[in-house]
Parts: sequence; C-alpha cells; structure tokens
Amino acid sequence: MSMSMSMNMSTNQNPSPGIDLEYTWSPQDLTKDSVGFLPIPDDDYVKKYQENPELWPVEFFLIAYRRARNKVTGKNETQILVRKSANGTSQYGVGTGVPATRWMIFSSSQEEKTIAPSGYKICKPNVTFEAQHFPEFSKSGPDSSGSHSRSWTYEKIEIREDAFNNPKFSELIDAGLENHAKKIRDELKMKLIEQMKERENLDPFAFSTTSVVKSIVDSTNSVAAIQGTLRMSGLFAPRDEDKSTTTSDTFACPRYVSLEESIADPSKLVQSMRIYTMFPQMPDPLPIPSTSAEELQEEIRSRESRMARSGRDPHQDKFGRKFTHKSTSNVSNTIHGVYFTLDATNLEGLDDVPALDVFGTKKIEREWVSLENLKVLDSDGQSISTEDTKPTFISGFIVRQLVKENVIDLFG
Repeated sequence: MSMSMSMNMSTNQNPSPGIDLEYTWSPQDLTKDSVGFLPIPDDDYVKKYQENPELWPVEFFLIAYRRARNKVTGKNETQILVRKSANGTSQYGVGTGVPATRWMIFSSSQEEKTIAPSGYKICKPNVTFEAQHFPEFSKSGPDSSGSHSRSWTYEKIEIREDAFNNPKFSELIDAGLENHAKKIRDELKMKLIEQMKERENLDPFAFSTTSVVKSIVDSTNSVAAIQGTLRMSGLFAPRDEDKSTTTSDTFACPRYVSLEESIADPSKLVQSMRIYTMFPQMPDPLPIPSTSAEELQEEIRSRESRMARSGRDPHQDKFGRKFTHKSTSNVSNTIHGVYFTLDATNLEGLDDVPALDVFGTKKIEREWVSLENLKVLDSDGQSISTEDTKPTFISGFIVRQLVKENVIDLFG
C-alpha cells in the first residue's frame, strides 16, 4: 500500500491567464511535514489519532461501476453508480458510506445527555476528543455570539452489532444480506492478517492505517457496517417490493444483483478492497456546536468566496496536506475509508436501482454517471483528469486512484 504523495498545483488563487492548474492526488502520510509549509504541531488531531489509534473514525464503502454505451450520445463510457450529494458540498457522492465508528458532540448536561443515533451506541469505555486539536478550531477569535471560542468535546460512537437485526425495525432485517456480509468480513480478516505480515513493505502511516482497520474488522459489529454499505448501494435490494425482508426467505428472494453472482463473491469483493485516508477541506473557523442548520448551510454556500477573499488555499491546509474533498463541519469526515469495488458491466436491469438510506426505508434516486462527467477522466474516457474534482464528486480523487491501480477496469 503506497503512501507516496503527489499534488502538482499552484497555491496562487489568481493564476495568470492561460495557465491551467493540475490537481492530482495520491495517498499521503498526514503526519509528515512538507517542504515550504509550516511544521505540523504535536497537538494536531492526526498526530493525536496516531498516538491513540482507537480515535480514528473508520467507514465502509461500496463503489459500483460499469462499462456501458451512453443512451443519449451512443458513446462507450465507464460509469459510476452515484447519488446527488445530500449536504451541498459537491454535486455527487457514492452514497454508500457506513461508519463503523465516528464522532458526535458530547454533552455533559444531565438534561441533554448524549444520545447516539439509530443503529449506533456510545463506545464503552468512553472515548472522547477535544475540538481544539483540529487546525480549523478558532483558538483566539470570537465565535458567532461574540464570545471567545472555548473548546468542546466529541464522543466516539460505534455501529451496533444488531443494527440490522432488531425486531423493533423489522423492515431492516435481511438475513441473506447479513449472511453475505459475514462472509465478506471473514475474507477481509484473512486479507488484513496477510497485509500486516508485510510490515517491511509499508511505511509507518500505511502500517498504522492497516492496523486500525484490522482492529475494527476484528470486532463482530463490523458485519453491520459491511451489510449497511451493501444495503445502501441498492444493488442487493429485493426485486419484488411486496416480498418481506424479515425472514430467511431473503436467502432465496430475487435481487437486483443476486448474491450468487460472480461479481458479488466475497473473495472478489475483498480482493478489490483498498484503504484510503480521506482528508477534508473543513470550515474555517470550525463552527461551534450551537450553530444553526441554516448557518451551517450558508457556510457551505459561501465558503468558496470567503476563501478567495481571505487567501485560504482551497486545496491544501497550511501544513501542505492535500484535501480529498469538501466537508461539512462533521469532523468524522477525516476517516480511514475501506472501499470495495464491484464491476456491474453486462448486468441487466440496473438502470433504476432503488437505494435506501442506511437505516431508512425512503428510496433515494441513484444514477449512473460517466467518469468524464465526474471529472475523474478526461473527455477521451481514458486519461486521468487533472481538473479539481472536489466540487463535482466527493469521492473523485479516491476513484481516480482506483482507476490508477486498475481496480476499476476501463477496458474489460
């Protein structure tokens, strides 16, 4: 797992006419100082995560692609199954991310005790982290109320082992999909054991990343996170909407993609697995917990213009670490992402996949969008694009890396 870093781009916000900036990315050691930039302080959050690896949020994703003919242009292209971005940070996202662990605001008040969202629970023993370790935290400036910012605390939560197997939410139960997730987890455990044996071939950050993911996968609740990403993709949803998914019938029920299909084979999915650390462009300053939803949306809408006025680099932080995507104020968006990739080429009936929220029953529209339109590839459909993909596709730099490593096969 290479952790070399490359991003060839100017930090000049107003480049000379005729000069095209190039935006490229490869996995990076987020604790390593960069020449020409400020040194990363010892209290930086990534360094704190590395000192105590259980602090790292870990999230699972399934990325589905296909080689197909565009019905409008007639052009052969490679397409990714995506959804419109729900938070306004980008046009599209893969829409399958399911956190195994993440942060939420901690409340010490007895009246407003921290309550984990549906499907999650507070980690025991408690794991907490102070906002002041994030570089976007305002250590001296006034907050929106006119007071000087005080640090606040985040508390770690994890997915429940019975997140999809709770009789109170019978519509989420899918015994067939759960069994498939267990098989994937078993294969993944073996792969991570093998990767850990290759320590001499990994730099320290890469080895630490693998170790963190292995500790998550070793926990039995990782099955729920894997099942969740399979569910969110919509590819394994039952075709018959009237069929109950609350019994063992789901082992045999017809699905958009059968669990018996070769491309769904657990060993193939695990063979495709890659681990990348996503490092987001966060709001600066980091909004305080009492910030309203309207103010948070306005921050996202106005961030680009504010960065231009302030001279903030939209592509890397002051320590030279390159952003993979634009983020909300959710600090859990710095993650070790575990990516499975599925080639759906030549499978019929997938133009309208009925994806769902991870713990919801509301259908979300998904669509197949070409890698050219996602700014992953140039217009020739073969060359890696050097455009900034962040405004278009949250996972654009990640998918580019999958193409570079031939995990996404453009030619078949």
